[in-house]
Amino acid sequence: MRAVVLALTLALVASQSVNFAPDFAASKTYVYKYEALLLGGLPEEGLARAGVKVISKVLISAVAENTYLLKLVNPEIFEYSGVWPKDPFVPAAKLTSVLAAQFSIPIKFEYAKGVVGKVFAPTAVSETVLNVHRGILNILQLNIKKTQNVYELQESGVQGVCKTHYVISEDAKAQRIHLTKSKDLNNCQERIRKDFGLAYTEKCVECQQRGEALMGAATYNYIMKPAASGALILEATVTELHQFTPFNEMSGAAQMEAKQMLTFVEIKKD
Repeated sequence: MRAVVLALTLALVASQSVNFAPDFAASKTYVYKYEALLLGGLPEEGLARAGVKVISKVLISAVAENTYLLKLVNPEIFEYSGVWPKDPFVPAAKLTSVLAAQFSIPIKFEYAKGVVGKVFAPTAVSETVLNVHRGILNILQLNIKKTQNVYELQESGVQGVCKTHYVISEDAKAQRIHLTKSKDLNNCQERIRKDFGLAYTEKCVECQQRGEALMGAATYNYIMKPAASGALILEATVTELHQFTPFNEMSGAAQMEAKQMLTFVEIKKD
């Protein structure tokens, strides 16, 4: 009986010692492959869409306690303007060349227990390039609760402070953590958005009662490896969708779709 109690106690202590929140150890550089896709157009296939794709290697390293550097290496930009998904992406060599100097500048960010804090970037980094960094940091934003595996909260992100649903499961045999979170971008305490070109429009209360013209949602899927110091993100995929239906008609929506993938490559010792 004492042996059983001791075994259960040791198991409990071991489970509590595992930290599910991502962490990047000092004196190491974490290398990831990153791909982002942004497309706008109509939702049906066989119709015109336009957008961009960014492919890059990402380096993350610690410079002080809870402070890290994020650097993009060999970024490539591709443009899309054609019939989806038949037509291919075309390399945007000129745009890549123009932004190359800015992409080579690392940015600094605060990060503790899975939560991204302040972001610091030199004035030489434009808002366009900084938004690429923000998209990567948004993937790292994880509010993990040790005592719950299914929960909801208002989470801060690039879209604002929005309702977020978490589901966490652990595969102890494979030493993997599977985490899924979904964001309702129509349920936000603070929504980051910019309206323009609306100088001569009027607000329609009756239209809003029938339904929102602009709807949005985002889903995040993670595969992580647990450790005592902090989990290692092995793979993260993000899909974000915004649909605009000005007249609440079926099949009358225009959409903006954003996809991101962050894949672990290796750890280099500094």
